Amino acid sequence: MLMRRYSYHSKALVSVLCTVLLAVPLALMAACMSPALKSFGQYSEYAILPANSRDGADVKWATYLKTHFQKRATDRDCVIATPAQDDSQLQVTVDLDPGLPTDYQVGVADHTLTLSARNTETMLWLLYQFMSAAARADSRLAVSDLPPAVLSCQRDTAGTFAFEYRGIYSPSNTDVDQMPILGVHNVDFDWGLWGHNIGKVFGGNVPAQARALVDGHRSGSQWCFSSDELYRAYERYIIDNYGEGTVDAPTRFSVMPNDNGEVCLCPGCRAAGNTPTSATPAVTRMVERLSRRFPNHLFFTSAYATTQTPPTHRLPANAGVLVSAMALPLVADDGDKAVSARAAKAKDRFGQTIQMWQRSTDRVYVWDYMRNFDDYLTPYPCLHALQSRLRYYQQLGIRGVFFNGSGYDYASFDDVQTYVLAQLLLNPEADVDAGIHAYLGATYPVTGQLLEGYYTSLEAAAAGHVLPWYGGMADAVAAGVDPTVLNRFATQLEVASKKADVPERKKINELLTALAYPRLEALRQKAERPADATVAQLTSLLAAHTAFKDMANYREAQGDIDSYLSQWRLSYPWLGNSGRRPLLGLRCLEGGAGGQSVKVLGDGRQGFTTDYHTGWYITGAPQLCLLGQGFQRTSVQLSLSFLYAPVWHIYLPSEVSVWQDDTCCGRATVPVATDGRARVTLPATGLVPLKPIEIRIRQNDQAKGRVTLACDEIEVM
Repeated sequence: MLMRRYSYHSKALVSVLCTVLLAVPLALMAACMSPALKSFGQYSEYAILPANSRDGADVKWATYLKTHFQKRATDRDCVIATPAQDDSQLQVTVDLDPGLPTDYQVGVADHTLTLSARNTETMLWLLYQFMSAAARADSRLAVSDLPPAVLSCQRDTAGTFAFEYRGIYSPSNTDVDQMPILGVHNVDFDWGLWGHNIGKVFGGNVPAQARALVDGHRSGSQWCFSSDELYRAYERYIIDNYGEGTVDAPTRFSVMPNDNGEVCLCPGCRAAGNTPTSATPAVTRMVERLSRRFPNHLFFTSAYATTQTPPTHRLPANAGVLVSAMALPLVADDGDKAVSARAAKAKDRFGQTIQMWQRSTDRVYVWDYMRNFDDYLTPYPCLHALQSRLRYYQQLGIRGVFFNGSGYDYASFDDVQTYVLAQLLLNPEADVDAGIHAYLGATYPVTGQLLEGYYTSLEAAAAGHVLPWYGGMADAVAAGVDPTVLNRFATQLEVASKKADVPERKKINELLTALAYPRLEALRQKAERPADATVAQLTSLLAAHTAFKDMANYREAQGDIDSYLSQWRLSYPWLGNSGRRPLLGLRCLEGGAGGQSVKVLGDGRQGFTTDYHTGWYITGAPQLCLLGQGFQRTSVQLSLSFLYAPVWHIYLPSEVSVWQDDTCCGRATVPVATDGRARVTLPATGLVPLKPIEIRIRQNDQAKGRVTLACDEIEVM
């Protein structure tokens, strides 16, 4: 049993105890239950005191706890600031101790509870853990705004968090008051500069010498990291906005090239060691220069694009790296041999990258992902998969993890996922299902059981499936989202929500509105046309998204919901065109995309310009060649449809043509698309009746980088 009060004269004993505790990955662990502590509701008063009345920090935090405890108490007199007189009162002692060998300790003895933390961030988390835990048994406390506690605060407990930085970029983690309560961070609030945003340091006036020299010209899309102008602007930005910093509260800054393949090859960057494909030397030198100038702040480069290769020497102690986990498949381990083999190879490569960077710095963070960035509204059961990743990260010795979610855009089940993920970032061994149960039961008193049953079934169905970072409804179905079950769940949830109070009903209405999107997408997967009433009902429901401030988009790029809804009017999938019929029997001769069937080009269903996953045939080949059946006539006109979406690297083809044997029977260029879709009429003459034809579609010769073609219906006019 830990001591009732963490004594500064008895650290040897505590050190022995904590050595045992720290041997566990994260010690949210309990010793034997103390018989001296009653249920919180059985105490008449809470006597809240500083561990050391002469320590200003202890006094500050004891006062903080007393003030916020009283605000939540229906009987304010039950919280006092004088020592407990007898065992009818619970004495709560607050101790901020930078020398604590663990992040926090909870000590229980003789009707006294001691809350100890190593820093202010952990102290905030611990105090709210206590308030939330106490309210479970004490009806005098109102904590409906607090998430369920992880600690019971009724037994001796000590722990060290798994990661020093725990970022979640999701709409459920944008309240600056709730972040410390969950024990997590958000890059928009706790980084001085995040991601590829160096341009902010100039305030719009970028000198030419700060720009990269690429092919003999100053680039408008990349930086020169040897530039004194860039360094001085960054220095001024830090001083003006964050000052010199302090050892116990540093601010983190990123020093990353823009997200492209350009590398500065000016004389200074060449002297640093830059090559046409690697900017690591010059970027590293800038990181080191800033790290030395601001020893109380933290500076991070990235293992990404032109900075994949780590430096060959050790970085300063306050410098680190962000490593992207995009190439690491998101999958929960379940023993599936094929999936496990692919995941194992990816893990090996990722682990090697981490180990290479750890030779240069101890502060390795992972930039990870927790969403399907093409679909925020379809349920994305990722918690068990994320737990597997966090366990792996802890084994690798990774110091921090940032999860890129949907930012400020609504995502289905984001609130429960954020709560459970926050627990996993503190302790990767936390019980996922128990966390789901605790949160949904507390937050949704009427509908929580229904929500829990559906969501946990999704998690179970997703086991062994790789969850997509950029996927459509077909990918979601493959990962276990059954459209029939989803429809049944939505119907049951709507009925149950009518018995809930206003706050719960509002949350459920928001979820039901969001779920109209995957229900509509499931209809688009079907060959048969659904009832018009069904489409009208679901589009009307999704159109109600305007009632919710964070539900304007359903995806990361080009994803406003209103544009999607307009496609149901403009490109109704089963609309058909009078006088046209699909060209049947198409086969792919070359340029095919693995696994795709060209039947999508003649199935009578149009794709949407807001989405390339459904209804479009996608290929990155220089030329797509299709074999089609012959015609009885010697001349025909074909109609082809293409998607134009540069944001997704999808471009219009340069030319389409019809051939028989080696004879070209017709060709056409593709007109400029005005609404994302380009239709082209392709005349074919001089055909030999009933002899097969070949349709050749050539990629855009002018587009640079990753080029993709998306083709829709091919019809005979």
